[in-house]
Amino acid sequence: GSRSSKTFKPKKNIPEGSHQYELLKHAEATLGSGNLRMAVMLPEGEDLNEWVAVNTVDFFNQINMLYGTITDFCTEESCPVMSAGPK
Repeated sequence: GSRSSKTFKPKKNIPEGSHQYELLKHAEATLGSGNLRMAVMLPEGEDLNEWVAVNTVDFFNQINMLYGTITDFCTEESCPVMSAGPK
């Protein structure tokens, strides 16, 4: 394909200082903790729908970056099957 050699980095259009921005920062901080249960737990006093929305968009952006990285190196010929090992 005609993919650019640059890695795709999606822009986050969440205004700094907004409530959604604070939720995103909370999610980023807890994801790095190594405790997945804590990372996905709804923060006390937060709206479930807003929490899910912020995390869904961020999850999509992370998967999109991973996919972009993989497609820079893998083709149907070089990677006929995507796997993490023999199984």
